[in-house]
Amino acid sequence: MLTRHPKMQGIVKARAAVELIRVGADSAPETFLRLALVDAGLPEPGLQLQIVPGEPYSPAADLGYRQQRIAIQYDGGHHLTREQQSRDNRRDQAFYSAGWRYFKFNADDLANDFRKATAQIRAALREP
Repeated sequence: MLTRHPKMQGIVKARAAVELIRVGADSAPETFLRLALVDAGLPEPGLQLQIVPGEPYSPAADLGYRQQRIAIQYDGGHHLTREQQSRDNRRDQAFYSAGWRYFKFNADDLANDFRKATAQIRAALREP
């Protein structure tokens, strides 16, 4: 579409946005969190990090840093159902049990442009 409509209104922003797209993001807030981390000067996190890569039943976090064993989750509104909370609790516990540092953020963090989130992740990346 970008090549077929080179003079379309907003084409410059659209081209810039295409460069920011990553396969694996499940939601816009996850993308906003990833971009906030990168904008804060942190390394770009991986997406859909599994505890055991390639294992189909291994729990996955939305974002994270495998080498530092940091998992990051954005919980949107659908995480409020009883069923989803049960799945989330099992996932969270699996990461804790595997020795990962685990962070969960939500709409309050998004409303604050993920400022506290980026500070927490920055501190975690500095820890050995």
